[in-house]
Amino acid sequence: MTGKRKGTALTPQQRPRQRVSQQMRSVIDLMVHEGLPLPIAAQRVGMNIDSAKRAERKQPARNLYNQMVANVRKGAAQQAYLGIVHQSHSADSERLQYDAKRWVAGVDGISPVQKVQGQHHHSHSFEGFGYPDLEPIEGDAIDSQDDD
Repeated sequence: MTGKRKGTALTPQQRPRQRVSQQMRSVIDLMVHEGLPLPIAAQRVGMNIDSAKRAERKQPARNLYNQMVANVRKGAAQQAYLGIVHQSHSADSERLQYDAKRWVAGVDGISPVQKVQGQHHHSHSFEGFGYPDLEPIEGDAIDSQDDD
């Protein structure tokens, strides 16, 4: 008997270390960086697809995958920015260089020159004509009985 009760938590030093094989690391790398599905990544590495599926279900492989995806996401914005800066210097098209430089300037808080244009909108409303209430004047009324 080892003296450990069932249900007690093991410290990290007591837990058996689970590893991810080098082949599975390569499969996960292809999945993360090239966006390949598991079967294609396993074939490319030369790993049995069923073995790769079993290894993927284990916690160490899932942890490695999640860690690699988090690292890619964390650096994605910086990599995109650096890629556009590189395009602004090395693109073959002058138009592409111009657009990239303009985008970088906008991100860095330098707004591009713009044409200033003002627009004025006026609106008028017509309430209609108003007629005062006049008292009828005697003698001007037309008698409808006289028309017979």
